[in-house]
Formats: sequence, structure tokens, C-alpha cells
Amino acid sequence: MLLLYAYCVGLPSSRKIERACYEDLPFRVLSGNQQPGHTRISEFRRRHLERLEDLFCFAEA
Repeated sequence: MLLLYAYCVGLPSSRKIERACYEDLPFRVLSGNQQPGHTRISEFRRRHLERLEDLFCFAEA
């Protein structure tokens, strides 16, 4: 859920998501007031990339 929210608000960087989990209330709520490291976020994204791709539709120009 955290990664999905981050994408929806235009925050695709693992390091920025990590920082947001310290500073931004919505991210703190979604993370259960825990602060996952950027490497954990990146590993999760890499491990579940195929499933995450199905969540988004990209319009072709």
C-alpha cells in the first residue's frame, strides 16, 4: 500500500519514500509509524515488479 500511495503522489524514489516515512503524516500512517529503509523498499519493488506493473495503465502518446 505504501508503494502504491507513493506512486500516486508522484514519489517513485525509494530514498524519498524512506524520508517521507519520517516526515509526512500519510506515509507514517501507511507504514504503521515504521521507517523502512530505501534498500527494503527497493528490494520489495524489484521482487514484485510484475505484479506492480499491472496496477498502472500508461497512455501511449
